[in-house]
Amino acid sequence: MKVSGLRQVASSHSNSILISLYVLEFSALLTTMAIYKKGERPILVFLAGSAGFVFIITVLALATFTIVIIYLFRKHGTRQTQRFVPTLILNLWTVILAIATAEIFIRLFTVSTPTGPMFANTILIPRSWESVAARGRAILGKASAEGSYLIYDKELGWTVGPSRRSKDYNREFVRQILSRLQSRLPQRVADYEEELDRVKLDSGDDIYLSSVEGLRSPRVGMSFSGVSARHRIAILGDSFTFGLEVRYEETWGRQLELALGQGYQVLNFGVDGYGVDQAYLRYERDVLSWKPDIVILGVINDDLRRTMGVYGFLTFPGGEIPFPKPRFIIKGQKLSLLNVPLPTPDSVFAKHSITELPFIEDDLSFQRIEWEWRFYHYVYSIRFLLSRYPRWPLPRPTVTDDALKSVNGEIFRSFVRLARERGSTPMVVVFPSDSDTTDSRDKLSIATEVLRASAVPYLDMTACVSKISPSERFVTLHYSPATNATIARCLRDSVRQLSRG
Repeated sequence: MKVSGLRQVASSHSNSILISLYVLEFSALLTTMAIYKKGERPILVFLAGSAGFVFIITVLALATFTIVIIYLFRKHGTRQTQRFVPTLILNLWTVILAIATAEIFIRLFTVSTPTGPMFANTILIPRSWESVAARGRAILGKASAEGSYLIYDKELGWTVGPSRRSKDYNREFVRQILSRLQSRLPQRVADYEEELDRVKLDSGDDIYLSSVEGLRSPRVGMSFSGVSARHRIAILGDSFTFGLEVRYEETWGRQLELALGQGYQVLNFGVDGYGVDQAYLRYERDVLSWKPDIVILGVINDDLRRTMGVYGFLTFPGGEIPFPKPRFIIKGQKLSLLNVPLPTPDSVFAKHSITELPFIEDDLSFQRIEWEWRFYHYVYSIRFLLSRYPRWPLPRPTVTDDALKSVNGEIFRSFVRLARERGSTPMVVVFPSDSDTTDSRDKLSIATEVLRASAVPYLDMTACVSKISPSERFVTLHYSPATNATIARCLRDSVRQLSRG
């Protein structure tokens, strides 16, 4: 009985040591990840955040269970300690088996995407410049051989080519936006992917056509300059203004023209993927000569982020925009362009490393650590953890939230000021995108926040778009014909009043 009791006590202590070792090892992993996430943050800022809280708790756990294990070993002396060798071996093999299983599982279920290898909706860092450059060259080669609706522009980055046609909308452009939403809206994104695959166009159906001036048009190669109108309206913006996923007749620009009636001409200068900066530069270069009575700048929240980019393939990872783009900064309280004229796409993809690209540190979407290869990146489980819980980025004064607000705010003010100086009436219209219905309020309000702070009047189309049922509001990510028609009706009276004034 006495021997049996000793064995039970020893077994109980072995289990305690085993559990303590597991907790100790798990705490060590969490502590390491917390330290990694700290990055360049000051220690007090780090400790005040969620990663800092985890760090404090796991350090306490490390200390506590280290003491527990030492106590259990010392309590039984050297001879009794030998009985715990099987426990230590069991712990070691369990940990090895868990790591090996995780490594095999992640490798088996990692899929290749245009952005890089992905596991559990997470792109695994480090990213490969060789792969990005090769894909960029392939897109450029295909465009050269088959033609492209979007063309390189040394001042704007890219623009709509003159007299072009496209048989289908840019699926990759839509997919890369979906990839940005994946972590926040996984189920919604899965639904979008299914919808995207269902949307088909007949092989002979040209959904996008451009005029000789490079504007969205009902017929390829037509000219708008020969069309007389009592009132001319120019609209600027991104894919929501351009009318991605719908035909010319179904865009809000064309619907606005019809709603206004005879004597009005609406010219669509929208371009897929544009930020506020590119829309403003397009206005300055391409619209002023048309002398429109009214010029409407349409924006979504994401356009302000795009303004802070330098390279389209970073701003839209996985998309088919292999172009550099202009980048404004504030210099002496005025807008200043960093990088115009822009380098050619061929020269960009000829670089041996992404860090060789000019002004790369001024691109909001660039994080140096995401492109640096380390020996431990051979282990996929480590890559996944480091990708899922990224390090706090290095501070860069040109890509802070304050910089984003000040640059975009000055662009809005410059747009309004220039339009008025040239005899046009400016309008800024804020469009809600599909992610806005589920995103947090601080992100929802970034465009309106900047416009208000800049004292720039604007029209918010959220209430207008809300008139359409959520299920009928979008095609995939962009407005449906019904939503575009509703927006046109909402804008009609304001435009008429401004044209009369």
